[in-house]
Amino acid sequence: MTRPPIRLAQFGLINAYLVPERDGLTLIDAGVRGMDRRVNRAARQLGLPLRRVALTHTHSDHVGAIDTLMRHWPDAELLVGAADTANLADLGVRTPPTRLLRGGDRVGSLTVIDTPGHSPGHVAYLDDRDGALYSGDTFVNVPRLRVASVLNAAFPLPTFGTHDPAQTTRAARALLDVPLRTLATGHGPAIPDPLPAMRRAVQAAESGREPGVVTRTVSGWVGHLTRLGTDGAVAGKALAYRSGRTG
Repeated sequence: MTRPPIRLAQFGLINAYLVPERDGLTLIDAGVRGMDRRVNRAARQLGLPLRRVALTHTHSDHVGAIDTLMRHWPDAELLVGAADTANLADLGVRTPPTRLLRGGDRVGSLTVIDTPGHSPGHVAYLDDRDGALYSGDTFVNVPRLRVASVLNAAFPLPTFGTHDPAQTTRAARALLDVPLRTLATGHGPAIPDPLPAMRRAVQAAESGREPGVVTRTVSGWVGHLTRLGTDGAVAGKALAYRSGRTG
């Protein structure tokens, strides 16, 4: 039986994952401030050192604990998609990447998969041992599985933060061909045997259905409270794409 991914969640929404390797632990993403306490506690319980932090992308809710973790684990590496380093300093991250990743690279037992769209250098990681796919924010599992290019009023922020909605949808479709058994997303619980749900999510993203009035209104209210309102450039691009007004 495949072991579920070791998920470390903040507020039930923001995920990081620990992947045991022969030499220690790989951490996938670093949440927001305070994630280091969860990581260090889990490392103690597992009796393994943290060897590397491998990011799916460099948004604020995935990089928040990098510097504190690196101070605690000074020999750990920081691995980032090659096209996704530009805003690390803007987010206040002081630790420079030690390795830039491209599709096909190996990180321990993980194979790197290029999935640009949600961010320019977004990557996913496939664990070849158990088929766990760590997909970052290409897919979002709140309140149910969807592609990040699809707006949902319950949790619209990943859509507002999506760099290129059309490219995100293409990346999601490409992941349907990956030999996975479990989908571990950046937001929401992991999904065993996920391909049927992934196919439905991709089909919905490709349908071009426009978000309803309630979805747009509630999403705009949430966005306003979080300074990512639907009048913003990124959110506007996402809404335009979902309305069929962009390519």
